[in-house]
Amino acid sequence: MTHLDARVRRADLRPGAEVTLVVDAPTSGTATLVVTHLGEQVREVTAALGVGRQPVALGAFPEGGYAVTVGLAGQEATTAFDVLADRNARPRYGFVADFGAGRADAAAVAESLAAFSITHVQFYDWMYRHAELLPPEDDFVDALGRPLSLRTVRALLDAVHDVGAQALAYAAVYGAGRDYVADHPDEVLHRRGGEPWTLGGFLWVMDVSRGSTWVRHLVEQVRDACATMGFDGLHLDQYGDPKLAVTTAGAVVDLAEELPALIDAVRDALPGATLIFNNVNDFPTRTTARARQDATYVEVWPPHVEHADLVDLVRAARDVAPGRAPILAAYLEPLGSGSGERELAAAKLALSTVWAAGGQYLLFGERHGALVDPYYPNFATLDDEAVRTLRAFTDFSVANGDLLFDPGLRETTGSLALGANEDVVVAGAPVSTRPEAGAVWVRTSEAGRRLVVQLVDYRAQEDGRWNAPRMPTGTVSGVTVRVRVASAAASAVFGHPLGGPHLTPLELRDEGDYVTALLPDFDTWGTLSILR
Repeated sequence: MTHLDARVRRADLRPGAEVTLVVDAPTSGTATLVVTHLGEQVREVTAALGVGRQPVALGAFPEGGYAVTVGLAGQEATTAFDVLADRNARPRYGFVADFGAGRADAAAVAESLAAFSITHVQFYDWMYRHAELLPPEDDFVDALGRPLSLRTVRALLDAVHDVGAQALAYAAVYGAGRDYVADHPDEVLHRRGGEPWTLGGFLWVMDVSRGSTWVRHLVEQVRDACATMGFDGLHLDQYGDPKLAVTTAGAVVDLAEELPALIDAVRDALPGATLIFNNVNDFPTRTTARARQDATYVEVWPPHVEHADLVDLVRAARDVAPGRAPILAAYLEPLGSGSGERELAAAKLALSTVWAAGGQYLLFGERHGALVDPYYPNFATLDDEAVRTLRAFTDFSVANGDLLFDPGLRETTGSLALGANEDVVVAGAPVSTRPEAGAVWVRTSEAGRRLVVQLVDYRAQEDGRWNAPRMPTGTVSGVTVRVRVASAAASAVFGHPLGGPHLTPLELRDEGDYVTALLPDFDTWGTLSILR
């Protein structure tokens, strides 16, 4: 151990709960820990540390996001945590995907998840069969021929719970294998010409009509799996097709109308569980939004190929379910080729875009994994430098979640910023109100007197694609933001991920009805908050 490092011990922090950091110290001495909330110091703690890993108690905090700076013997480390009455309000979604027998690294897996402040963990393809989740014995072979073990699943469940995250069991809402279909042919959905709907030649799509025998079977399966294994909830998957299908009796099934009822049937069976349903390529988000679930989750595919499309998906999800967190699963294929400068730039820009828009992003998982493929076992592994960089971006989103994810924030870009608008004027760089190549994207939101200005840098990019290696982001210098204010005591704070998770007070130049802030240099993404 050569570098000072710190992270929060558990992710499930509630108001009044003790917050404990895990600090890795390369040397002994007295450490100073400073906790800030949106740029204001709220606590300072000193702790005598020895060499190695040790807990440091910070006390209890009210709801909100917090940045922590740890200083020890000339070294400095930063981290972040948030305290929420409802953990589902800001879900940071991760994954585990390897349940092989004899795996003995559950604690290390949980450690890698905790490093990215993961609060919800999808146990992807943990089950025996899609239509029969629990196996006949602990060691088994899954539908794709992988040898798995329930002992490993239980060990990972315990480890995930130990770091304060929820464990969600993957379950397909309408997939069934050949053996089940042979015994239940009347439950299969068909195309217009009578051919069964299938996926990959090994899964058949079953009838999700409300009250169908398949729906009753699915509900029993997920209820038994949660009760037997101790899962906290479910990731309910679908495949995006069909939208319309035909039952064996010839009735047309509109899946957009039937899927919300299926989600509610699962909710009735598991009233206390966390439920997340996959809206594939935004289908059918507008109907499933009315179902009783805990997030609005969208798996992203073409034609949603540009950063602006990611913003539109988050915006649409917030519009149809304003009090529910949007989550995007946008698999970053460039990271499958390594964690080089251009691949890392793709991750920095995609994450910044989604977080600045107010959404969450499913990317990080076990053993510092990153999703690059819809079949999660094909995840990529980030190198140490990428882990350090992307942890900094994650910490920034956690510490400043009150400025990003609060449902009370409303986007105001179109009425306040740029063009004919005179409330927010940005100078010193080419700017745009949408993410686009060659410009800094400016997005504004507000809650009462608080104005939040997000700036994401696409100046070096030649096009707007998110799922491609990107040109390295550079330093943004000399940007000024001029804001119309009403208060005689207007104040501002600013920060960016590579500068640490904390925000720093800015000096404002008074110009009558306006104040102007000269922003410090920043890389990729900067956040400015002004009390007007």
